[in-house]
Amino acid sequence: MAGFPDDKEKAVIAGGELNNDSTTSITALVFEDHQHDIKLRTMSWQKAAWLLCGDQVCLAIMAQTWSLSVLGWGPGIVTMIVAGVLFWITSMTMWKFIMKYPQIKDICDFGYYAFGKSKIAYEFTGFMLLANNIMLIGFHVLTGEKILNTLSDHSQCTIVFNVIILIMGIVMSLPRTLHHVSYMSMISGKSANAQSNRVGY
Repeated sequence: MAGFPDDKEKAVIAGGELNNDSTTSITALVFEDHQHDIKLRTMSWQKAAWLLCGDQVCLAIMAQTWSLSVLGWGPGIVTMIVAGVLFWITSMTMWKFIMKYPQIKDICDFGYYAFGKSKIAYEFTGFMLLANNIMLIGFHVLTGEKILNTLSDHSQCTIVFNVIILIMGIVMSLPRTLHHVSYMSMISGKSANAQSNRVGY
C-alpha cells in the first residue's frame, strides 16, 4: 500500500505549510496534489453528488420496492428513516473528523487517525474497502444482468448478460480518476428510472 498518513503529511510540510487551519491545510494538500503527473483531485462537489447518486441511489432503488413488499409499508418506511438518520450522523461525524485532520486523503487515512494512528487499522480499513468494492462490483453486475433480462424479455442466457455487464464495467473503469463517472451516473439514473417504469414499479 501507499505510505502511511504521517509520511504524506511530512511530504506536504516539506513542499508547503500545513497547520491547524483547515482551509490553509486543504489548500496546501490540493497544491501538493497538483504537482503530480496524475491529478487525483479532479471532481467538483456537483460531480461527486452525481457519482454518489449513481453508485448508491440508482442501485438501491432497484431493491427498495422488493424490500417494501417483504417488510410492508409501515416497517419499511420506519427502516428507511432510521437508516437515513444513521447515515446522516455517520456523514456528519466523518466530516467533522476530517475537518480536524485535513491531511486525510482517503478512508484508509481516516481509519489510521480514528484508531490512534494505528497502522493495523490503516491496513484493515484498506482491506475492508477492497472487500466492499468487490461486493459492490458484484451488485452492479447482478443488477445490470437483471435489467437486460427484463428489457430483452430473457432473450439470452443470464451468463451472457453477466459477461456483457462485466466487460462494460472493465472498459468504463479504465481511466484512473472518476472525472468522467458523474456523466455516466446521470445516464445510470435515467436508465434506472426507465427500467423501474418498464417493470411496473
